Amino acid sequence: MNSTTAAPVRTGGGHPHHPTTTERVAVTPSTLPFHQFAKDIVTRNEQHLCDYGPAEQIARAVEALERFHAHTPLRPARPGHMVDLAGFGSAAVHWYGPNDQYLLISEVGAALGMPAWDTTRWARQQYLYAVEDQRQADEERGDGRLGYELMRDYLDLRLWCVADNPAAAPDAGGRRYSDYGDWLISSDRLMLFILDSPWGKEFQANMRDLLAHGARKFLGGDLFHTDLSEEEARRKARRGPTISMGEGE
Repeated sequence: MNSTTAAPVRTGGGHPHHPTTTERVAVTPSTLPFHQFAKDIVTRNEQHLCDYGPAEQIARAVEALERFHAHTPLRPARPGHMVDLAGFGSAAVHWYGPNDQYLLISEVGAALGMPAWDTTRWARQQYLYAVEDQRQADEERGDGRLGYELMRDYLDLRLWCVADNPAAAPDAGGRRYSDYGDWLISSDRLMLFILDSPWGKEFQANMRDLLAHGARKFLGGDLFHTDLSEEEARRKARRGPTISMGEGE
């Protein structure tokens, strides 16, 4: 989201509307992994923190992780566990959930050449879609309860940062900047994210033959043609960037 008002204050010592977040989040053996994870993220972005200082930003992230953990238990991923992004890069898995692995969307975006404000905007929009889908499912269920089963793919870590962005509209003082945060994204949504990344068209081209094999299995017939074997199609789907003329057009 690009800002057009007065430039936000960086690295403040706290926010008057949230004076007790750090007091609510105590570091205990059960929260220590969340605290270290949040500290690493905040330290990485320390020069860009907006309004809230490091302690407050860490506490906000820990609080978000604890709330998510209450209904979707998380455990730390093994060190060095990386996910291949269909040949376009790789990113670290940070948490294991009951059914999914969770990555930092900023790291996935960086591997795909997306700036932090674009990944944040994408995550916010996908989360809103999930909220809408969940609310519709709740109403169709008709028991008056609010569910959560469709909202486990994205977690806003409540990080608030701002950085210069030459492509943003200037504010009143002429400065061009965008705010951004960071989110957890489940491995189940990585394909969608790659499709919306700068590599989306090439990823689609790489996947075409594999999708044809899948369509033929389920639908039959000769409508979906490919000259590649299924194993060759799998390798093509994961090959990443290519300079072959005509591919991805």
